[in-house]
Amino acid sequence: MGRIINPRGTGGSGKTELARRILAAYGWTEGGQIESLRRLGRKRAIGYRLRHPRGGRPLVVLGHYERTSGGCDTIPAAHGGLDEIFRLADHWAATGHDALLEGSAWSAEHHRSAQLAMRHQLHVLHLSTPLEVAARNLTARRRARRSSWPLIMRTVLAQHEDIKAACDKLRDVAAVEEHDFEGALGRARALLGLHDRPRAAGGSEDRHSHWLLPDRDCRLGHPPGCAARNPGAEALREGS
Repeated sequence: MGRIINPRGTGGSGKTELARRILAAYGWTEGGQIESLRRLGRKRAIGYRLRHPRGGRPLVVLGHYERTSGGCDTIPAAHGGLDEIFRLADHWAATGHDALLEGSAWSAEHHRSAQLAMRHQLHVLHLSTPLEVAARNLTARRRARRSSWPLIMRTVLAQHEDIKAACDKLRDVAAVEEHDFEGALGRARALLGLHDRPRAAGGSEDRHSHWLLPDRDCRLGHPPGCAARNPGAEALREGS
């Protein structure tokens, strides 16, 4: 069974940057082994699978990180939204992968998260970024006018209350911790078994490939590495 790492925080708190820093540790920016996770009939990947740089469990990252705002918020309702994120995280953790998921919508979610926590090791890392800092980051990201500051600040405050309420509800079933950015990054690295030592020879080799996902759209013609061949995948689909 794998671990599910779930950074949470308001918009502008640093969730996506934290995910990118973890991706970099797996060789994302250095040509490491990256496999795109695709659903049959769809061109855009719904996530990525990365080999652990120290030989540990591979990491599955859901969502997209090609732009400033990323993560699970880039998976629209038309492609399954939060239900699909839950289903995929459940599947990959059950098949021996660690999983990383973050996004504004997921940050305030608790029903599906509680189900994940009862099936897997769910670690919620609540970012304690000061709300004014988060609001300034959002303002800069959106290139918003100064007149929009009150609205952005109110939005961040409302998000903070929703996220805090969700985290409080999860404390009985999941490991919920509050950290500043560096503390959350360090905790995530520890949970994922990342250590500061030289990368193994050949670790930067570019081996970007593609997997078809074992989902409702998947039928025949799976590639040799497709997880749909895993005997546990069919049972998970039937139970989802």
